Amino acid sequence: MQETPLCLRVGHLLPYSMSESNTTDFTNPSSFILLGIPGLEAAHIWISIPFCAMYAIAVLGNFTILFIVKREPILHEPMFYFLCMLAITDLIVSTSTLPKMLSIFWFNSREISFSACLTQMYFIYSFSTVESGILVAMAFDRYVAICHPLRYSTTLTNSVVAKIGLAVVLRSGILTLPYPLLAKRWPYCRTNIIPHSYCGHIAVVKLACADIRISNFYGLFVLFSVIGMDVFFIAVSYTQILRAIFCLPTKDARLKTFGTCISHLCAISALYIPDFFDSLTQRYGHNVPRRFLVLFASVYLLVPPVLHPIIYGVRTKQIRARLLQLFKHYYCDHHPRPWEHTETQGIKRVEHRLYYAMSDSNTTDFTNPSIFILLGIPGLQAAHIWISIPFCAMYAIAVLGNFTILFIVKREPSLHGPLFYFLCMLAVTDLVLSTSTVPKMLSIFWFNSREISFSACLTQMYFVHSFSGMESGILVAMALDRYVAICHPLRHSTILTNCLVGKIGLAVVLRSGILALPYPFLARRWPYCSTNIIPYFYCGHIAVVTLACADIRISSYYGLFDLFCVIGMDVFFISVSYTQILRAIFRLPTKDARLKTFGTCISHLCAISALYIPDLFSSLMYRFGHNVPLHFLVLFGSVYQLVPPVLHPIIYGVRTKEIRGRLLIHLTHKKN
Repeated sequence: MQETPLCLRVGHLLPYSMSESNTTDFTNPSSFILLGIPGLEAAHIWISIPFCAMYAIAVLGNFTILFIVKREPILHEPMFYFLCMLAITDLIVSTSTLPKMLSIFWFNSREISFSACLTQMYFIYSFSTVESGILVAMAFDRYVAICHPLRYSTTLTNSVVAKIGLAVVLRSGILTLPYPLLAKRWPYCRTNIIPHSYCGHIAVVKLACADIRISNFYGLFVLFSVIGMDVFFIAVSYTQILRAIFCLPTKDARLKTFGTCISHLCAISALYIPDFFDSLTQRYGHNVPRRFLVLFASVYLLVPPVLHPIIYGVRTKQIRARLLQLFKHYYCDHHPRPWEHTETQGIKRVEHRLYYAMSDSNTTDFTNPSIFILLGIPGLQAAHIWISIPFCAMYAIAVLGNFTILFIVKREPSLHGPLFYFLCMLAVTDLVLSTSTVPKMLSIFWFNSREISFSACLTQMYFVHSFSGMESGILVAMALDRYVAICHPLRHSTILTNCLVGKIGLAVVLRSGILALPYPFLARRWPYCSTNIIPYFYCGHIAVVTLACADIRISSYYGLFDLFCVIGMDVFFISVSYTQILRAIFRLPTKDARLKTFGTCISHLCAISALYIPDLFSSLMYRFGHNVPLHFLVLFGSVYQLVPPVLHPIIYGVRTKEIRGRLLIHLTHKKN
């Protein structure tokens, strides 16, 4: 009897409730079951985050390319027409797979009808081939532009560009038509479970109870005839291009001319290298773990749609200039008066002359303004929509990760110990801290909602500074837990009782709450004049008080006192704890015991580094970084606010065996 294919055997190991037609012999099944990424089902929700972010970047980037080229008559040239064809192709390729893939990751919606599966297969392969053909057309465009520049406009007319585009589409459509036709003609038996995230040709036909060599051979024929021929034509084009470049008289002219080809070469690398590797590994990668093959194939389909608009948006001067021009035009329409920087008292102050519909009390001298205006990231307003993508993704990871920590510890009685109670306190603190700033930041980036009331500004200021102090205090408490667990392991449960843990948590909250209370009170007592515009994305203490028309040295001194009092004392106590821990570790008899014991501290040390180093750097820069560009200061502060809430659940989720084990148990139990 012929050996059953590997992906067929995978289907029998998974408990799916299917009808008789789906579990017995059948010629054309009514539906297939897509597993997503087999072996990583427990991590689907985590895997979906980068995939969703990449899809959002691909859609936004390619639509931006289309919008700019359509809006700007000066860009109505052959190169940009080909770029628009590439953008449309990338949108179709990514949209053919990602929505279904995300529905598997998020809603466990694995079923896909037989006809929909074949349709998806056809779209993926035909438009992937169109992508390759367009890159050949763009190589021809570069050849004509460099080797025959005087004949460029007469050679590549609109009619010729359209014919090239039509030829590329027809070639791809005809060559990939046999894929679904071959898949449809095979008989299928025993399973309809596809161990993949989409209906790839090989993944589907491997389920057939027949000799599928013709499908394999045709797939290789298309691979080598399409990509082989396309690579050959591109190589010929670049051979002629390089000959023309080396004939130029000066080195600068050669570099400048070759620079016009860099974007195209990057796009070629982003498509062909992963494509060739994916095709060969899917056919012959018998010893490669299946989860790697499927994950690579899933990522590969998104890489070109994500990279192409970034490559051409960053590298192509005309696209970049028009994009910035459009943002500038939009920004000036909404903010007719420019803002400018001034410096006072050694700290950068920003004097903005923006028009806002405000009352006289907000445009002339005032003691307590009714509202402030948050600029977001000054100097980078044109890129706010792009900057929002990683910030939104980081906030989603922070919320999901910290809520997961809280859920697991609450559900598992075995985790009701001091370390995990402190970890829950840290998770709550991270949630409050990130939620105090990010929603308002995203509303600035997305909806240009810059106003914040004076009382809301002071409240936000208090929450940010108090919960930052709590975060530091909880890390000290966790250092104490590590000290007791390693230096006095037999007394750990009697020393760190639930009562003592509660008292430590209360002390941390009270200390932080009391020490942060002067921040809003000091900010409230100063008189403000001339402007109420804060060149920042949230109401930080220094950012607000530098707008005051008064001597604010007391605010600066108190901020430094709080910085060194809280972080200085906390770092001192952590240092004392780890000095005792290291002494205890070095007394252990074997190297393995020492490494194993020190390994229990790695998560805590990573969490300390993620908080203290950027915190200290950020605080000192804002007080003494007179020569640092303002947009860098603000951008760094924005990232810093999100780094600990994002990293803490990842550090403790990956490094802590108990958390990781319980998470996998819950996910597996839910799936079963």
